[in-house]
Amino acid sequence: MQHLLRVVPVIGVLNDRKAFKPTPNPAEVDAVFDAPLEMFIKEENRSAEEREWMGEKYLLHFFDYEIENKRYLIWGLTAGILIRAASVVYQRPPAFLEQSPKFKFPGLVDK
Repeated sequence: MQHLLRVVPVIGVLNDRKAFKPTPNPAEVDAVFDAPLEMFIKEENRSAEEREWMGEKYLLHFFDYEIENKRYLIWGLTAGILIRAASVVYQRPPAFLEQSPKFKFPGLVDK
């Protein structure tokens, strides 16, 4: 059985960006950087692959982003969360098909 995962995104506003000192878990986070939120509802710098999960097809989104001569690839769950956040903040859907999987949860989950 595949692992069930629950993610709770937390979004905040920084009053003093220079005072923000993140301490990410290196096993979970490759880099901390700024990216424009609006990028995640635009077609530019985006690609997608069709995947299947538990019999349901969905699109896995990838966003290429470059800042200060460094390239980042934002994809998967992170991209999906940012697409949804940008849609809420800008009050409009993305300029592309989002197509998330229809999540089905088994009746019994082994702990």
